Amino acid sequence: MRIIPTLVLAATVLAACATPTANALPTSMPGSPATLVPAAVAPTNMPTVVPTISLSETPEPSAIPTPVATATASPVPERTVFSQAVWEPFDVAAQAAALLPTTRGDLDRAGEWNRYTIRGTIDPARRTLSASQRLEYTNRDSVALDKLYFHLYPNLSDFVGRLDVTNLAVNGTPVPVAYQLNRYLLRVDLPQPLEPGAEAVVTLDFVARTPVNASGPAYGAFNREAGVLALASAYPIAAVVRGGVWDIERPDAKGDFVNSETSLYDVTLSAPADWNLVTTGVAINEQIEGANRNTRFVSGPQRDFTLAATQLQQVSGEVEGIRVTSYYRSNNAAGGKIALDVAINSVRAYNKRFGPYPLRELDVIEIAATRFLGVEYPGLTMIDSKIYGDARTLETTVVHEVAHMWFYSTVGNDVQRESWLDEAFASYAQIIYGEEVFGAGRAAEELAEFRRRYANVVQAGRDAPVSQQNRTFKSNYFGLVYGKAVLFLQVLRNELGEEAFDRFLHDYYAENRYRYVSGSDLLASAEEACGCQLDTLYQNWIVKKAPVKVP
Repeated sequence: MRIIPTLVLAATVLAACATPTANALPTSMPGSPATLVPAAVAPTNMPTVVPTISLSETPEPSAIPTPVATATASPVPERTVFSQAVWEPFDVAAQAAALLPTTRGDLDRAGEWNRYTIRGTIDPARRTLSASQRLEYTNRDSVALDKLYFHLYPNLSDFVGRLDVTNLAVNGTPVPVAYQLNRYLLRVDLPQPLEPGAEAVVTLDFVARTPVNASGPAYGAFNREAGVLALASAYPIAAVVRGGVWDIERPDAKGDFVNSETSLYDVTLSAPADWNLVTTGVAINEQIEGANRNTRFVSGPQRDFTLAATQLQQVSGEVEGIRVTSYYRSNNAAGGKIALDVAINSVRAYNKRFGPYPLRELDVIEIAATRFLGVEYPGLTMIDSKIYGDARTLETTVVHEVAHMWFYSTVGNDVQRESWLDEAFASYAQIIYGEEVFGAGRAAEELAEFRRRYANVVQAGRDAPVSQQNRTFKSNYFGLVYGKAVLFLQVLRNELGEEAFDRFLHDYYAENRYRYVSGSDLLASAEEACGCQLDTLYQNWIVKKAPVKVP
């Protein structure tokens, strides 16, 4: 998911997507009104301008908040605007605004998903989100639950931020705020066991605070820098539970952090009117009150809800009913236009080859990431500023991250224990994009790069199973997850043939939309597509370390 520069990878052994050598960008994709503009050429159409921030202004303070080290630290003394919120019933029908007309029927499945309502205020000067949250949580596990867990990702050392919770209650009954693992977890002890199929309503207030100018030492998707207040994972996120076993281990930073299941979100935010809010989902109501803008967002079924407040410029386009917007710094207008056109062409290619993106909007935001080139969140991707002058690297990064809207966001999986599942598809999408936009030559180049990655692992004597927990990889995560796993999909393609492989891609995506899948689900879809037995192939490539024939 996160694409890490090769030089950083060598130093930190983090997940990576190495950048192929530069090639000319296409002038257009067949049938596309959007064009790809070389990095040195400014776009001919002027973008819609939102308030901008000068990059030459007085720098923001460089101080970074010290991570909270104890589980009993007192909350930050902040005012929570909606601490006495009166909660109205969750409006499922309003969620239709986030979906395309052809996919609004997906809301018939609303009973499968938890429902978050969040009301809060963003203060870019203080770098805070202060809010109240209501979660309608249904126990869909097979056993009764005596507690719930929430991830507080900003309290991880990688985020160098802080997330504090107060006023916690279950079904209106106050319960103590209990932190675990150095405040990474919020444990909610239920007043009585929650039986399978029963619902509990958890309400709480929280304050999230980002660092500033911290993209070098910290995770840039939770940071204020260069006109962007990025607030990824800024709220308490319910943990996944299976058979009474909670996914509550501290995540390994080689991959992505957030494991979560599809939910519905209704989020109302107040922010200074000169900051533009970019979020998962769509805005359905907006009011100006003095110097502030109050906006209500609905998500549709989403894996997570992410937001950023920006003072960037923007340019938008539309593809098959989906509005795509690129947000960029004023000195990177050409790169911002390239990011837009690549995203549009990617959506068109993936709609054809995987199945329809179900949502009305998709955003690409330029941020100061430093430690990675790109990262996806539901409905939006964040791309590092340093590649906006390198057209090919920018293209590859956007192509990969947009593919995660299909695999990770719509079709979910455990990004810590089976990270290869979404990464293999997002990486293989680079081959598919090459075929659809450039032809067989570009696709062959991409395939050759994945062979090279895996060959490096084998030559180093580090071949190993692909399906393992991120923390157990030993200097081979990149080559196995972003190399060997991708080649496995090519092996499937060769084994199934074009017609059955195409059927596999569509059926796997359609049958698992909004689900949380495992490798066995992929295997079942592939075997159904070909009417053949593929277990030995799967075991040798994914589960075991075995001699394999590289395609």
